[in-house]
Amino acid sequence: NALLVGTGGSGKQSLTKLATYTAGYNMFEVALSRGYGDENFREDIKKLYTSCVTAPKTFLFTDAHVVQEGFLEYINNLLTVGMVPALYAEDEKEALMGPCRKEAAEAGVRGDGLWNFAV
Repeated sequence: NALLVGTGGSGKQSLTKLATYTAGYNMFEVALSRGYGDENFREDIKKLYTSCVTAPKTFLFTDAHVVQEGFLEYINNLLTVGMVPALYAEDEKEALMGPCRKEAAEAGVRGDGLWNFAV
C-alpha cells in the first residue's frame, strides 16, 4: 500500500500512474456520476476485488472521490483488514474463490481459509 501526500499539482497521480505502468499493473479508479452514493461505491469495490483475482491492480482514490464520509470507512477497512465487511453475500463469494482454488491447494489452504486466501 502507498499513501501519497502533498500539495495539489505536485504529481501524486502522475507518479501513481507511472508506478502502475512500470509494475505492469492496471489502474482501477472510481468513476463518479450524478447521484453517486454508498451503493455505487460498494459495487465499484466489488468490481475491484473481482478484477484483482485475475491480475494485480492499482486502486487510485483521491480526495475528489470522497463524496460521502462513509467512503473513508470503507477505505480504512481495505487498508487495515483487506476487505470491506459484508461486501459479498455467501453465494457471491464462490465467484471470487473459484479462480484461486488451484493456487490455494498448492499453498495448502483449504476450507474456511480459502476466502481469506482469495481476498
